Amino acid sequence: MKKVKHRLVENLSSSTADALGLSRAILCNDSLVKKLDDLQRTEEMYQALMDHTKRLLKAFFDLAIVYRRFGDIFCEIGVREIQQSANEAFNQFGEAHRQMEKYGINMLKRLKPILSDLGTYLHKAIPDTRLTIRRYADAKFEYLSYCLKVKEMDDEEMQFAQLQEPFYRVETGNYEYRLILRCRQEARTKFAKLRSDVLVKLELLDSKHVQHLTEQLTRLIGGLATYHSQCQELMHDKHWFPIELDMVGTTLHADHRNDDFSTGDYEDDEELLDTEGGTEASETELVQPVEDLTLNCANKNHKDTKEGNLEEVNLLGDF
Repeated sequence: MKKVKHRLVENLSSSTADALGLSRAILCNDSLVKKLDDLQRTEEMYQALMDHTKRLLKAFFDLAIVYRRFGDIFCEIGVREIQQSANEAFNQFGEAHRQMEKYGINMLKRLKPILSDLGTYLHKAIPDTRLTIRRYADAKFEYLSYCLKVKEMDDEEMQFAQLQEPFYRVETGNYEYRLILRCRQEARTKFAKLRSDVLVKLELLDSKHVQHLTEQLTRLIGGLATYHSQCQELMHDKHWFPIELDMVGTTLHADHRNDDFSTGDYEDDEELLDTEGGTEASETELVQPVEDLTLNCANKNHKDTKEGNLEEVNLLGDF
């Protein structure tokens, strides 16, 4: 009969055991202690959600930096552009990217508190509930130990009664048994109080989990949707491209002038070389008569030089 009773009590649900006041079913089939596994899974989910949110916000921050640099480059191109239409198109396109960078920073400022809220639930609410469950488990095992002690003392007393032998503890007032009963009663009160506290905290944690997670995800999705809507409005119905550029009037014209300068220099060099060549030719022509005169002077006799060619010799000396 005792085994049947134990099997029946062990298979009772927690609600039925609480209603009947049966401690064995509560101690053996305690669903509250099993909540630790659920809390562990919830903690892992929140940790993964926080890590993913951090990476997402970091990616949007990097994207905002790219937008700003992209806008600076296009504005710089627009400032250097001579044509009016291209100048306005590049400047407006660059300012649009700068504005998207501002929208991104504002979005990050609005969404950053989500991380702190998720961290509060992850690092405060869940550990506090886990600590309460562990305190409840300690109280449960304390109450169980007193129950087992009382059961042992009852069995011992029944054995002496069956043998009809005097039992010293009973003959001296059974003080130890009454002390254990009192301790079991106090442990039961503590156990019941902590059990109710755990039930309340778990209920609040579950409700807060559903409400809190829904609220934070709604804020995150709403912030991203607002950011993308603002960026879409900046680019909607804008006809910046294709941009017409006056390539002849800007870069190509400057290159053509540089080519002219280079060609002019080359022609000047040619003329200078021609002039030097003419000068060398003139000097050659001037030197040739001198050589002829020298040869003529050498071929004529001394007599002719003194008499008939005096004028030619004087000309050579003057030269």
